Amino acid sequence: MVTNLQSLTSDEKKYSFTLKADLAELKVLAEKIENFGEENRIPEKNLFEVNLVLDELFTNLVSYGCFSDSHFFEIMLRLKDGVMFIEIMDDGKPFNPLDTPEPEIHCDCDERKIGGLGIHFMRKMMDGIEYRLDDGKNRLKLTKIIH
Repeated sequence: MVTNLQSLTSDEKKYSFTLKADLAELKVLAEKIENFGEENRIPEKNLFEVNLVLDELFTNLVSYGCFSDSHFFEIMLRLKDGVMFIEIMDDGKPFNPLDTPEPEIHCDCDERKIGGLGIHFMRKMMDGIEYRLDDGKNRLKLTKIIH
């Protein structure tokens, strides 16, 4: 795991790190998000939402897109002018979460299909989502307005 914290300007912070495609890295991911949030005084509610979304995304990407721990995720967190930018890059199976239909959440739990809630959380808790496949790498960009 590689970590890099930069202060670009007095009002812009950037924090990047790399994780192996291993579910054991979820703890490290949560710690990195918490540390970034504490250092930048990000409210707990915002941190909880970011952490929940990234936990779900990471779990799904490792489980369904990266079938060995030889894959890595590059994660960049940036805070500027009250907006948190999150970029996740990986070399796993191409997957655009924006192409996934909304899950059926208004039915009985017994009838609901398994899966899709991580993407649902991402759509509801983030203020912006962009995806592109770039030179064989998935690039997911999330935006969160900090209140």
